[in-house]
Order: sequence, then structure tokens, then C-alpha cells
Amino acid sequence: MKRQLLFHRDFREYTGGHGKVWDYFRHASKHPAWQASIFLTAASVEQHNPWRGESIQTQPSWAPERASALFLGGLDWSAYPHDDPAKPVINLVQHVRHADPDSPLHPHLSRRAIRICVSQAVAEAIAGTGLVNGPVRVIPAALDLAALPRPAELRSGIFVGATKQPALGQALCERLRALGYEVALVDRWLPRADYLERLARCRVAVLLPMATEGFYLPGLEAMALGCATVVPDCIGNREYLQPGSNALSPVAELDALVAAVISLDTPDQAAGLAAAGTATAAGFTLERERLAFHAILDELEPLWTS
Repeated sequence: MKRQLLFHRDFREYTGGHGKVWDYFRHASKHPAWQASIFLTAASVEQHNPWRGESIQTQPSWAPERASALFLGGLDWSAYPHDDPAKPVINLVQHVRHADPDSPLHPHLSRRAIRICVSQAVAEAIAGTGLVNGPVRVIPAALDLAALPRPAELRSGIFVGATKQPALGQALCERLRALGYEVALVDRWLPRADYLERLARCRVAVLLPMATEGFYLPGLEAMALGCATVVPDCIGNREYLQPGSNALSPVAELDALVAAVISLDTPDQAAGLAAAGTATAAGFTLERERLAFHAILDELEPLWTS
């Protein structure tokens, strides 16, 4: 009989954080000794919710005592307030802000858990607090490469992904258009398929993360789709970013971003950057992420008691 790994989600809208938890739900479902199930809060919505598929095992009530182990991310801890967890807890840590004393996520670092960090930067950030209770493992975030659209054969224009930095994105868009560039600006949430289709049609992609991120998958997605990529450093993207080799990484200021785009008018430089980026992205597969997670499930008890 398979063991149950119970997930908890409060799904109000699609986010990258939800998307990564969904990946781990699918990973757990593919383990021969485990089955994944989930409780969705009453406030969770239907639209764009990946856990609303026909084959998903959802729980009508939150009953952690019936599960073999729990998988918690972010503020899911609030649904399991036990100071001394009675059973193994796997905690997915997706952002360096867990280390910020002002973050609501910070107090949970002292709760016993096996923590999976999506980048080395996240692991170092939480370790630096001296509060972490339990083992920490790094599994770099992965892309679902098979789900990405086929890049357009004839690519043109500049994609500006600015959902996290809309003011900077709008200013960059205006400056580039004034210089004669064709620009596709995305400064608000789009359905994921629409977002990726727009990205796949462009020659150059400029992604604007917040100053700190846990990993920042959009930069890697742009590389995977063969765009010559421009993305400022945001700590978490150091897991894959090689400035000047697989992407340009100017400071997140208007003049520097414009200069980076202009430099990619040189065909050879743009092509070399895009090729190196594609090769980098090819290494961040869901299969690699799944195998690393399965290894944790295989040694769950020794890890939990270590």
C-alpha cells in the first residue's frame, strides 16, 4: 500500500510558486511507493488551478494526521501549527526572503522540517539565520521543457517581461520604441501559454526580476526558448546565470538595459548568447528534479530523525 504525501494550497491565482509546488506534486505522484494528495482551501479558485484535473486526489478536509508525511510551502505552515511535528514535514523554500526577520515566513525556520531549497542562494540565506531546524537539501528549480512552445522560425522584436517591475518595463518599452525597436511588453499577469507564446516569437528577451528572488524561472525560460537574454542579477538566478556567456546581466537601470539591448544588434553576439542560454536551460530538467526529490523520499525517515 502506497504512503500518502499530503499537500496544502491556498490557490487564489496562478503564480510561479504554485507552479513549482505543482511540479513537486507530480514528482510525488510518480514515486512507486508514494501517492500525492492535496487539500485546497475554500478560498481556492478554479481558474488556472492545475489541481482541478480529473485524476487529482483532493481531500475534502484538512486531516494531516491521516497522512504519512506532509509537503508544505510558504505560508502552508499556518495550517499545521504544531511546534513539534508528529510526522515528517517536507518544506519547499522558494525565496531568500525566508531569511528576512520582517517576513511572515521567517518564524517558521525554527519548525522541524526537511527543507528543499530551489537554489544554493536560498540555502545559504536561511542557513545564515542560525535558526534552521532540520536538514537542508538544494534541488535547483527545473523547467518543464516538453511543455514549452516551439520557438518561431522567424523571430523579431524585443520581449520585455515586467510583471514584477512594471514601471521600469514601461519606461524601457517607451525608450526602445523611440529608438525604432519592435517591443512586446508584458507588465501584467497573462495565462502561462499566452506568455510563453509571446516570448517564443521574440529575438531578444529582457526579464526584470525583483532585486532578490529565490531562483527566477522566467530568465531560464527565455534561454530555453532560444532568446538572446538580458536579465539583471537577482541572487537566485546565479544558479544558472553566466553573465556575458549565456545572458547579459546589466544593473536594473534604464540606461544600462537599453545599452544591453542595443549591443545585441550584432548578430554573432546575439546568436552566441542564445545558443549558450539554450544549452544551459537544457540541463534544468524536470527529470533531474524528480530524481533528486525521489531520493529524499527514499531516505525520509533517516533524514527526519537526523
